[in-house]
Amino acid sequence: MLAMDNERSWPWRRAAVPARRDIIEAMRGHAPFVVMNRVVNPAMRMLLRSPAHRLASGSLALVTYTGRGSERQYTIPVGYKDEGDEVTIAVGWSDRKVWWRNLTGEGGPVRLVVAGKELRGHAVATLGEGREALVRVRVDARD
Repeated sequence: MLAMDNERSWPWRRAAVPARRDIIEAMRGHAPFVVMNRVVNPAMRMLLRSPAHRLASGSLALVTYTGRGSERQYTIPVGYKDEGDEVTIAVGWSDRKVWWRNLTGEGGPVRLVVAGKELRGHAVATLGEGREALVRVRVDARD
């Protein structure tokens, strides 16, 4: 009877394995972005606005931009390089992210939180060689 149960269960287990692989493959594409957008990004926004911002503000900043179509404001954490009157943001996996496209062409106004300080400026996004996007923010006068 035990052998018979194993025989009956074998085809079921065998059929389930490819289904799990298909699910895992499908999640590899979209799931990391869902986790980042719903879990990691809100946590980083809280951290970068808190007194403990020094834990991450050496390499991360917050950028707030306005959606072209929605006119809604969005705030996301980004990696940055501060060069005084210009802050540069390299957009990794730019073909899979859309936020920077709101800043192409003439660009647009943005707010930044860099090392705990709020800055304002004008950002212009470009798509460089290798299909990587680069956002350059010309910072208004710093206090």
